[in-house]
Amino acid sequence: MVLVAVIAGVAITYSLPRSYVSSASLWALRRYETVGTAGPESDLSSTPAQTQVSALSELLQSRGFALTIARSTNLAATLKLGSASSNPQLVDDALVQNISKHVIVSASGYNVFEISYANSNEQVAQQVVIAVIKQFQLQGENFSILQGQQLLQGYQAQLDAAKKAVDAAVNAESQYLASHPDIIKSGENPLSNPQYALLDTKRQQLQSTMQDLEATIATINGQIANLSPDSGSFFKTLDAPSQPDTAVSRTTLFLEAGGAGAGIALLLCIVYIGLLIRRDRALYSAQDLQRSTGHPVLMQFPHLSLVTMHAMLPDDEI
Repeated sequence: MVLVAVIAGVAITYSLPRSYVSSASLWALRRYETVGTAGPESDLSSTPAQTQVSALSELLQSRGFALTIARSTNLAATLKLGSASSNPQLVDDALVQNISKHVIVSASGYNVFEISYANSNEQVAQQVVIAVIKQFQLQGENFSILQGQQLLQGYQAQLDAAKKAVDAAVNAESQYLASHPDIIKSGENPLSNPQYALLDTKRQQLQSTMQDLEATIATINGQIANLSPDSGSFFKTLDAPSQPDTAVSRTTLFLEAGGAGAGIALLLCIVYIGLLIRRDRALYSAQDLQRSTGHPVLMQFPHLSLVTMHAMLPDDEI
């Protein structure tokens, strides 16, 4: 039983299609950042490569990002979908699961990280890695600056309100001077008038707030410009993905399949032995007989060997 299970596991593994792995090496030019109120925010405890690996790994788990990659390649043709191929929803689910599970991103150095993907078709394996790099370049920074764009909307609304408040303060100050011409005619400093001084202080405060908002908006716009994919400051491809010409070695898979088969066989043997013991109704001792019948044993013949029985009884009685 053990031998049959081991052979079956190895045979199943041998019947599976061979896998081809395509990979690419990238150089992280900086940490993956998001625009915040205090400037670009990033995980300073991780290396630039680790921050970009973390960002790309999360993007690969999103349905939209994974579908964009899958649909730009011939991945669907390599999946054995059967009757599900006529259902677009099931096809998309299979594509998302394949990309999310089989695209591996890992950091191999302070700035260097790698993207790899395995598929039964060597051309598709290369296509997927190329698509991942392209979409990460196109969409990665868009997600990075999304918070900055949302901040801009909020600050722009505050700036518009601040400008209206400044205009109102300036008009109130001008109207007060127009209605009190004696303040200027007397030759005294208008600020010596408490009411006018209060209006002037309020105007200055509102103008200072408006200037701060303008400076913040300018800073965020500069940060977004620096993070733009067109700036070329995101990452650089070191080793472009090539089409693999050698399949992945399956030695480890054969060993794992054989070990799994042996483990399953041993488990079945244990279950089988347990069933035999549970189903055994034979009586092996006087205690077994007493337990089975519920009556005490009053007399017991001694154990006689076959030779002794031949000597005591005729052959027909034996």
